Amino acid sequence: MGDVMFGELLENYRRGLGTALERRGIDPFEHAAPVLKRAHLNVVNLECVFSDRSMRKKPFSDILVSPSKFVIHLVESNINIVNTANNHALDHGREAFEGSLELLAHHGIKTIGYRKNSFFQEEPAVMELEGRKIGFLGYNISNFPDEDKKRRIARIAGVVKGIRPSLDTIVVSMHWGEEYTNIPPPYVVAFGRELLEAGCDIIHGHHSHRIQGVLRDGGRIFAPSLGNFVFDQMVDENRLTAILQVEIRDGELDFRYSPYYMNDLYQPVPAPLHEGYIGKIDGLLAECWEEGRAALHEEAVRKMVEEGHRKNRLRMRTRMLSHFWDYLPYTAGLLSLAFGNERLFSVIGGEEEGRVAADDG
Repeated sequence: MGDVMFGELLENYRRGLGTALERRGIDPFEHAAPVLKRAHLNVVNLECVFSDRSMRKKPFSDILVSPSKFVIHLVESNINIVNTANNHALDHGREAFEGSLELLAHHGIKTIGYRKNSFFQEEPAVMELEGRKIGFLGYNISNFPDEDKKRRIARIAGVVKGIRPSLDTIVVSMHWGEEYTNIPPPYVVAFGRELLEAGCDIIHGHHSHRIQGVLRDGGRIFAPSLGNFVFDQMVDENRLTAILQVEIRDGELDFRYSPYYMNDLYQPVPAPLHEGYIGKIDGLLAECWEEGRAALHEEAVRKMVEEGHRKNRLRMRTRMLSHFWDYLPYTAGLLSLAFGNERLFSVIGGEEEGRVAADDG
């Protein structure tokens, strides 16, 4: 599955998913539970930390963070592995991030991606199932400059090549691409091909907040973005999501891609009526995968990203104005966001990925 976040976005402060979890006691995975509990392994991108402390001041200390107690939703829904390498991993500081890692480990949930004092995963997290060794790696290049993206992918490909002889299956979880587009940008397609050719079997992508299809390349699986799964972003296009179910039988990989839709309580619900739309997205991905064809969609991707961000900014301002009294005590901090140095995401792009925005000032 794609992005999972049990906190709230700034525009949903005191009114979003975190509030629903606290006040209504909902189970975010309730309608996906039959699939999740049958699986041997479930993997998501965790787009928040579990922490009861933050280096930030209010209201930012309550944004994109989940109270520690809500880790139980991962445990009870059989989520076994989470990727921590994404642009929001350090939003609340190193102490909160490292505490989240410890909490996940305490509950038996493996983490891939960012670790304590390490922001590039050299060794895979290995799970052994029915005699097969499956290795998991996690990385973020979502906000990197172009040259740093190329260097990082080359380094990841080197890791994949190095571990290939010792593993039966390799899964690489990638936080990359552009937000608000159903078509992966050309660099994601090119880098995806590079990683598969290096020896990766499954690419598990996320960050765009929208699904971008799944395709089979020989015996390998490329899923550039699985979109949001449980998230505080109720834009219609971003509520359509999916579960990618992969079966390994006699060394061969097969998959099923099942559509879900987030209801008004932020719960993904099976949505078979969207299978036709999923098919169209798969068709666009297949076209992009053909040699030299991804660049033909570059302008369409650019326009979708621009329009998505424009609509998101408008929606954010409208929602905040609709309950402006919740923000009144924090006017100075909000003005700093609008005109100063406050940032809504923490991880600085590029090779010095482990720095935190707050460290700069």
